[in-house]
Amino acid sequence: MPVALRNAVIIFGLAALVVWWERAFTVALGTISQIISVLFVIAILAAGVGYFRRNPLAWLVMKPWQRVVVVVAALGIAFMLIAGYPLLADRITPFGYIALLAALGLLIWWIIRDSRRL
Repeated sequence: MPVALRNAVIIFGLAALVVWWERAFTVALGTISQIISVLFVIAILAAGVGYFRRNPLAWLVMKPWQRVVVVVAALGIAFMLIAGYPLLADRITPFGYIALLAALGLLIWWIIRDSRRL
């Protein structure tokens, strides 16, 4: 009987460890995912700033409303990548979320391309 009790304690102990580890691992992965998202947004914004610093005329040839739209779209992308989906999950599907990100990115690209035509 003591051997069966010892084995049951070991099995329940391992099961409790697995449950605890899974919950702790889920929290750790969520935190790491958020950190990676923030770093990704910082990298995207740094690339945009670097582009306009290397090409100052690209910023200067834009009309004021185009500059505002580019900045607002970039901030929209940053917001959506950092905290957007959890806040929008009840209003938009994952495909809609990705489509909205793509639309904002294409808007920035289109404005830059359109401003260079003149």
